[in-house]
Amino acid sequence: MSVPQMINGNTRPTETKAHNHATGFEVMTSIRSDALLLQSKNTLLSCPDDSRPCRFYMLRYHRDRMLAAVDEFGWTEARNFLEGQHGVFRLIEVLQDHLESSANPVQRSQPLKLRVTINPQGHTSVASTPLPFLPLSSLSFSYFPPVLSQLPPSIDHATAERNWRIFVSPVPVLPSLFTRHKTTERSVYDKARSLIPTMPRKKEHPEGILHETLIVNHGGEVMEGSITTPYFWRFGRWVTPPASAGGNMGTTRRYALEAGLCIEETVMKGSISNGEAIWLSNGARGWGWGEIEQLEESGGPDESIGTSPIGLG
Repeated sequence: MSVPQMINGNTRPTETKAHNHATGFEVMTSIRSDALLLQSKNTLLSCPDDSRPCRFYMLRYHRDRMLAAVDEFGWTEARNFLEGQHGVFRLIEVLQDHLESSANPVQRSQPLKLRVTINPQGHTSVASTPLPFLPLSSLSFSYFPPVLSQLPPSIDHATAERNWRIFVSPVPVLPSLFTRHKTTERSVYDKARSLIPTMPRKKEHPEGILHETLIVNHGGEVMEGSITTPYFWRFGRWVTPPASAGGNMGTTRRYALEAGLCIEETVMKGSISNGEAIWLSNGARGWGWGEIEQLEESGGPDESIGTSPIGLG
């Protein structure tokens, strides 16, 4: 069992370790494939040799997150497939093969979410689903750095259309390797998303508005969103939950931290207010913002969400 720790006066269980012999799941990441990225001059979005644009959004960051996961799970063959520069090119080949074999002409002209998985033996698979078109600015951060680093969205909403409705999960989550890394073991997130209230779209909401719920651990710390990284305006700066809270270390989160758009800082559930505007980022959907709705108290100790038995040591 995990041993509770104290942070900001709140009890937080330490992250639980997954057993090395656990089976039945794969490491996963979701990559945006978008021909519009071929117009980008942002070297972060370029191909591994930095000589030409790449249609796969933040490809190297996706490879890095998968590599970190298989390394921590102890999957030697999967690590051998992903590590080094050759691993990046192998991943590109897997993605290109999928596009050439399964994408029809309509799909090739439309952005796709490529769901990439790798198993302990280093075997990969890819599945694709269509994504909505986005302006390059939503993916290349051409207007997000000054907004994200300087102005809270509650002051200036003119830079982007609101595209998220954001709730806070009422049931705490026990951190584990399955919350720190993205895998096909998604029961924690599926449960949290099943608790999102079913509500009609408001008049001020655009068509196709997305729904997100923030995941909170037993200590009351925000860990992450169920499918996004959240950014909160605190004391004149943007902050995102730290790795110690137990959440996933997403690709767009890594970019925001390395680019100095935000810092890591503990965000307590009690500091969030109804109507508070926050930014969200996602490795397939780019950046957007929304407001907190229907903030409620957390569930009791018997209502926690965990990954048992695989995720608990």
